[in-house]
Amino acid sequence: DEIGTGTDPTEGAALAAAMLIKLKEKGAIVFASTHHGSLKIIANELEGFENSAMEFDNLNLKPTYIFKQGVPGSSYAFEIAKRIGFDNNFLSLAENYLDGDKHKLENFLVQIESKSKDLEDKLRKAELESARLSGLTNLYKKNVQKLEDDKRDILKKAKDDAAEYLKDMNRKFEQLVREIKESNANQEVIKQTRKEIHHLNEKNEELVKEKEPVISNEEFILGDAVAIKNTNTSGEIVELTKDGKTAVIKIGTIKMKVPVVNLEHTKKEKIKINYEPLSNYQPSNQQLRLDIRGAKPEEVEFDIIRFIDDAYTSNVERIEILHGKGTGVLKKTVHQILKKHEKVSSFYFAPVEFGGEGITIAELK
Repeated sequence: DEIGTGTDPTEGAALAAAMLIKLKEKGAIVFASTHHGSLKIIANELEGFENSAMEFDNLNLKPTYIFKQGVPGSSYAFEIAKRIGFDNNFLSLAENYLDGDKHKLENFLVQIESKSKDLEDKLRKAELESARLSGLTNLYKKNVQKLEDDKRDILKKAKDDAAEYLKDMNRKFEQLVREIKESNANQEVIKQTRKEIHHLNEKNEELVKEKEPVISNEEFILGDAVAIKNTNTSGEIVELTKDGKTAVIKIGTIKMKVPVVNLEHTKKEKIKINYEPLSNYQPSNQQLRLDIRGAKPEEVEFDIIRFIDDAYTSNVERIEILHGKGTGVLKKTVHQILKKHEKVSSFYFAPVEFGGEGITIAELK
């Protein structure tokens, strides 16, 4: 605690730096607290060292008791002195005797901490927005798939009903032909009747025949404005697979993978998103993310399993578990549970800009 104190600050910081480097070379794990700015710089420059700090609310001049790993902290000596009652004249006098470089360093550290907090707030909002959009995308895909399934079921039933009807009609016509023949009716009438039956059979076969998948003759390139067939949704192509069979289209802030056979060209000014199927959908962020930071591994196993089961029964396809980076114990526990859980198809870390190894994303079956 407070390594390198009790002597000249410059010499104490130099001795402290040498001590920490030697301990590191010996393979020791050391947690050292300090107010020496030079040690904070060394920790930032040398491999095997990492800065950390306790966050301080410099607007309200009070500690937040939040541990921040990876960034150095300021001592906030002047801010705290002001808070406990020292007047501005005294603080101004003290500033006259403050080392210029030291003052610049402390101001720099305060700015870093403030910017870091702002970035974390923005990242948190971005993560929530990402989770919300992911939920909307999944729901959209499910709604489209449900419509396709319903359409297929309706068409199949209609074809089956038509086939049964024509089959029944065929039996009736054959019966009529037999009756006409037995009653020595005109051969031309019989021939015409059979011809009509044959025509009905051909139409019947066309009706009940399974259609082959439609192959699109349209060609698409990056930047094309396209619409998803049979929907009011359109966007811009931002990616294409090498085989040209699948495109990634950007619809507002959402990106979707769509087979090119389901796309058609449209005008850029017509690009829009059809939100109507989702108008009543308000996804719960709790449903999409579980925050277990600060918990003990033995305490979170039940919560993680219950979270996965609840998400699966709610037809959620993608969940996020926020475990933080820390020592890696919680991350290891999460991955062990995900590996064993029968409803998890895959899992991976979030993109760096959305939390990296501090967040694990799991895809459910």
